[in-house]
Amino acid sequence: MNLDQNLFYLLPSSGYFPDSSLPVETQISVVKPNSDAEALAIKGLIAWQNREYDVAVDAYTHAISLYGDLPFFYACRSLINAALGDDEGAFYDYQVAKRLDFNYHNYLEWRENEGEMVYGEELLELDEKIERKAGQLQLHINRALLLVQHFNYKNAVLDYTVAISLEPKNVDLYIARGAVYLRMLRYDLALQDFNKAIALGGTSATAYLYRGKLFVWIRQYNAALADFECALAIDPSHVAVYEERAQFYESQDNLEASLADYSKLIDLVPDDFYIYTMRADILERNHNLNAALEDYDKAIAINPHYSDLYQYRGVLKERMGDNEGARLDFEKFEELEEE
Repeated sequence: MNLDQNLFYLLPSSGYFPDSSLPVETQISVVKPNSDAEALAIKGLIAWQNREYDVAVDAYTHAISLYGDLPFFYACRSLINAALGDDEGAFYDYQVAKRLDFNYHNYLEWRENEGEMVYGEELLELDEKIERKAGQLQLHINRALLLVQHFNYKNAVLDYTVAISLEPKNVDLYIARGAVYLRMLRYDLALQDFNKAIALGGTSATAYLYRGKLFVWIRQYNAALADFECALAIDPSHVAVYEERAQFYESQDNLEASLADYSKLIDLVPDDFYIYTMRADILERNHNLNAALEDYDKAIAINPHYSDLYQYRGVLKERMGDNEGARLDFEKFEELEEE
């Protein structure tokens, strides 16, 4: 697979997001861009670091006009707008970036919350234990998990790296570190970790799942489907793989394939109301309204206190001409919302 021209992969991996922690003179100004898109990313970053905010916004706006399907430039402009106090503009760009690649939600959430962690008792206890018991694998894993919860991804990566040095053949550690790299939009480093996890044995369905998700995000769709197939060959009952593939098929308007995967999910976890809701949405889009109504009925039977279900079913009943049924569902929605 050649990713040398894949901007969905290269731009986030470059780290060229507006971030004042990157010194211009040593990190950016000497870089020779490999594409017009990279040149615009560098121009925007240098302008940001030189506090030429209007220039940065113009660079990202121009890039969006040329590369409107790339979430990278929306995320960059969102960060600039947030720094300038333009909350509406920042939110709009965040929404577009998230729609194009949901992992940008994780990244922007990290950027908003990074450095906000309060050094609580649990973290201090782990710090002390690690100082006393150097080389204890589980302590580093526990601290990494806690750091991720508090958006301290950089230090979480350091702990996973120490853990890997202690158990270099532990597949789960590479997957865990790769998952953190995904949140940081370091797709290059995440891919290295998932490749390593697969190379160590190739028997981890989760490694193929994560790599498949990454391939979806960088628009390597054939590779993504191949990885999902590998994951299911290893574990034919892996719920997360079916859900991920169903959502991918849905995004590609392959509704029949999506329905098949949601139906398989219902066979595997028949008490999960959410899956019925997802299948009902596909059935609606496929103009199978009666079957969609049955799925909403089943979802509500499983979870009668989830207000949104009544709204969804009410809209469907209205579409089917059952105005009285729709009215009752909307009233139930309002009732639950008020509780």
